[in-house]
Amino acid sequence: MSTDIATWLDLQALQHAVASALDSRELKRWPGFFTADAVYKLQSRENHEAGLPLATMWFESRGMLEDRVFGALETIFHEPYHQRHLLGTTQLLGDDADGLRCETSYLVVRTRRDAMPEILSVGRYLDRIVRTPEGLRIAERLAIFDNDLVANAIIDPL
Repeated sequence: MSTDIATWLDLQALQHAVASALDSRELKRWPGFFTADAVYKLQSRENHEAGLPLATMWFESRGMLEDRVFGALETIFHEPYHQRHLLGTTQLLGDDADGLRCETSYLVVRTRRDAMPEILSVGRYLDRIVRTPEGLRIAERLAIFDNDLVANAIIDPL
């Protein structure tokens, strides 16, 4: 498998743009990084590796992503916090007619004004990314968290 450096750099830029939108809480930008029929799933490593369907979050279209953003911004009451993504370098796993398959390790830290920072989630993104006239877009994102326990409330997407 051989991919040109421009595509690899575009993958890195896409990953960081998505994380930046979430970290700056510009959530309305987040669905725009996905295709109209995208799948986003937040799932434990245990369930993923066992092939079990149970997921903490599971969205099957950009419309569902937009609904989550509306909920996070307008209807879900929660203690305010910020999150910060630390991303590993995206590894390209495959490039075929279905798109680019890649893996990116992540660490998400949650901070509140009156508390010490806490690790919200650690894991990896398994993505299928497609080329569109608008540039690279995520067709499928599996956010696989390594820990068995998750925070009581994950409001914003990871």
